[in-house]
Amino acid sequence: MSDEYRTVVGIAHSYHVVKKSRFFGEATAIHTQEAVKDFLSQVQERSPRASHYCYAYTIGSDATLREYATDAGEPTHSAGPPILSAIRVFDLSNIICVVTRYYGGINLGIGGLIRAYGQCARACLQNATIENRIFYQNMYLTVNYPDIGTVVTLCKRAGGKVIDIKYDPDPIIQIQIRQNALEPFQAQLQGLGIVRS
Repeated sequence: MSDEYRTVVGIAHSYHVVKKSRFFGEATAIHTQEAVKDFLSQVQERSPRASHYCYAYTIGSDATLREYATDAGEPTHSAGPPILSAIRVFDLSNIICVVTRYYGGINLGIGGLIRAYGQCARACLQNATIENRIFYQNMYLTVNYPDIGTVVTLCKRAGGKVIDIKYDPDPIIQIQIRQNALEPFQAQLQGLGIVRS
């Protein structure tokens, strides 16, 4: 199982017009459900008079993969699934893509909507700067004072990051470990008698 994934940097944009309906695509990297809500709120604030805010997102990978798509009032499967399909085509994860529609007065039909939402989402992701990132697991370790240096060293050897160390009353180390290195790292901690809290 790979602990690397591809996602967008910053916010990518696209613009598409079909029979007077205007479609605006926006995509950004996200990691949580809260981030999904925040980005959707930002899009709605930027485009308060739009008729629809259709979107799809993916979070995680493999066994932890969560995907979601919504038509947001458009006919069933005419907006969200084409956006999700674009995300899959570009092999992206931890991303949300929102396509905002301003209705132009002419009905596009389900086929027309599928094409319009899909084209706008694909153009948005094509315009994006894409980079590889790593899935990390957050851990909080309660340790004895003499074990702090050992844990920090083991963490760095495993390609992890020490985020914070709190010393009151007992030392608690917050770290991030690559998902691929998680099991061997935990085995080393157990061998030393250091228990995850």
